[in-house]
Amino acid sequence: MRIYHAHTAFDCHNQLGEGCNWSALDQSLWWTDIEAKSVFRWDDKRRVAAVRQLPNRAAFVFPRARGGFVLGFPKSIVITDPTFTDFSQVAEIEPHLAQTRVNDAAIDPYGGIVLGTYNQQSREPVGSVYRVAPDGEVTTLFGGVAAANGLEFSPDGRIMYFTDTAEGTIRRFTLAPKFAGLGEIGPLAGPNIAPGSPDGATVDIEGGYWSARLRGGCVVRIDQNGHLTDRVDIPSMAPTCVALGGADLRTLFITSRRTRQSSDELLRFPESGNLFHVKVGPAGRPPFGCRV
Repeated sequence: MRIYHAHTAFDCHNQLGEGCNWSALDQSLWWTDIEAKSVFRWDDKRRVAAVRQLPNRAAFVFPRARGGFVLGFPKSIVITDPTFTDFSQVAEIEPHLAQTRVNDAAIDPYGGIVLGTYNQQSREPVGSVYRVAPDGEVTTLFGGVAAANGLEFSPDGRIMYFTDTAEGTIRRFTLAPKFAGLGEIGPLAGPNIAPGSPDGATVDIEGGYWSARLRGGCVVRIDQNGHLTDRVDIPSMAPTCVALGGADLRTLFITSRRTRQSSDELLRFPESGNLFHVKVGPAGRPPFGCRV
C-alpha cells in the first residue's frame, strides 16, 4: 500500500468544511464551510484563497457551465450569480421533514446534480437521494438515508457510488444512458475496510475511489475490486471531503472540520478545519460540467 502524508494548503480553520470540488472552468478548488455560511475558492497556482459569505448554510457549491453557481441550501437548491449576490430557487428538498438538510452532492455525467440529505437530529434513515436534472426537474432515486455521503461517478459514467455515513457500506449502482434508470449492484466495500466512517469521496481516472474517513484521520483509495491501495494520513481526525485537482489533476485536496471535535482532540490536532493537500499517483478524472 502506498502511504502519503497531507499538509495544510490553507489555514482556514473551517467549522465544517465540505463539498470540495475541482472546477475546470477556472482551475480552482471550491468548497463550503456549512456552519460559517461561507464559500471558499482556492487558486492552486497562485496559492491564494477567496471567501464569500452566504445568507444560509450551504453543503455544496458547483460552478455552472452557463455562469454563476449552484448551491445546496438546507432545504433548497438555488442558483446564484458570480458575485453571490442574487439567489433564485431551482428546487425545494424535503420541506415536510424538519429534521433533514441537503448534504453531499455530485455532478452527474449528463450535467445534472445528484444529492442526498442528512438527518440532523438522529440516525433515523428518513432522508433520500435525489437527482436535479439540467432543466430543474427533481427525481427521487431512493430513500432510507440517514447521512448521505460519498456520491461520485466512475470515469465512464456508468457507475454511481454512494454511502450512508451512519451505516458505512460504500454502495454501487449502474447508471442507464441519459440517467434513464438506476440499478444497485454489489457494494464496493464494507464499513470496516478502513478506520473511521466514510464521508465525502472522489474518483480518479483509473476508477479508484478515494474515501475521506471521518474520525479515522485518513483518506483511503479503494480500487474497482474493493482492495485498499493507498492511504493518506492527515493532521486531523475529521477529514470530510476530497477532490483531485491542480494543473495535472494529481493533487488530492481534503477539507476537514472543527465542530463536534473534543477540546482534547483539537489540542492534539490544532490544524483541524484546514484545507489539506498532497500529491498522489493517479490523476483525477476530468470533472463533469454542471448544466443545472
